Amino acid sequence: MLYIDSADRDQLAPLLATGLFAGVTTNPTILARAGLTADDLPELAAWLRAGGVTRFYAQATGTTVEELRATAQRIADLGDDVVIKLVATEPALAVARELTDAGREVLVTAVYHPAQALLAAAAGAQEIAPYVGRTSENGRDGIALVAAIARSAPSVRILAASLRSSDQVAAVAAAGAHDLTLAPAIARALFEDELTLAASAEFEALVAASTRTPAVPL
Repeated sequence: MLYIDSADRDQLAPLLATGLFAGVTTNPTILARAGLTADDLPELAAWLRAGGVTRFYAQATGTTVEELRATAQRIADLGDDVVIKLVATEPALAVARELTDAGREVLVTAVYHPAQALLAAAAGAQEIAPYVGRTSENGRDGIALVAAIARSAPSVRILAASLRSSDQVAAVAAAGAHDLTLAPAIARALFEDELTLAASAEFEALVAASTRTPAVPL
């Protein structure tokens, strides 16, 4: 499934209207880019639901188990259609275990190494989000990361994130990602392959030429 990685309503609305995206993912950075904070999550969730979105991801924050537990509970209170994201740190994974034991759906995020998928699986997480683009930008192989997770933790669903191009989108899907979350610019780029656009323009020109009213002979 495809998701949109944004909290900007102006960018979300036209993409969601296509009916091609299963939901929306956010984190503190995504919220900040839209001028929002965690306090705005209830309103954002309500807006998304009103638009037909049935799956929404929000990230718990904090440096201790207590802080993470508290922010995760605030997200849980938003409803069962909101998936709780937790970064792959020791305290966050401990909270992930608590949440999954209680029946909540959890995604472990900011994953840069295949071994972190084993921790996510041990915590009972249903999903994991490898940061593909950032991994590659830091000298590692983001596509290989996805492939390794797919092999080593088959029970965990992969939601590939931090994708920088259409080529990366195709590569992670081929490597075993189940789901992908796309920045609006990347999502739009999938609709705009230059050869496809040229072919479409050619077809339309031929149709237009063939439907012109024939000239009346003198």
